[in-house]
Amino acid sequence: MRPRTAERTLCWLLRIMGGMAMLAIVAVVMPTRWMEAGAEWTDVGAFPDTPLVQYLARSLSGLYVLLGALAIYVSRDVRRYLDFITFNGWLTIAFGATVTALDFSIGMPASWSWWEGPPTIVVGAAFIWLARRAR
Repeated sequence: MRPRTAERTLCWLLRIMGGMAMLAIVAVVMPTRWMEAGAEWTDVGAFPDTPLVQYLARSLSGLYVLLGALAIYVSRDVRRYLDFITFNGWLTIAFGATVTALDFSIGMPASWSWWEGPPTIVVGAAFIWLARRAR
């Protein structure tokens, strides 16, 4: 892949992933009943309506929004942020491996486990591969 093509592809990957992550803004403010329905629909068990669970669900969603905004910001000047993007790729791979192990160890449904961590690892690897090609 030519450097310019890799740079454009990386830019769009960052924007797509950033936009998807920013959709988590809905979970920051959604009614608890929606979270309960989502837990039922995905078969992960009942959603306990306690302050700690509310805090964890909503603050994690807020963190996804923050990371999504950062990805979109970085996508505006990929060449300038190639080192950061590569570093973020390694962090993304580590995060994907961690949530995969966590999901399986706590008994999340297999569909959840396979569709959360492994694709995250692939995206992190794509960040690294594209950043290297863009140089």
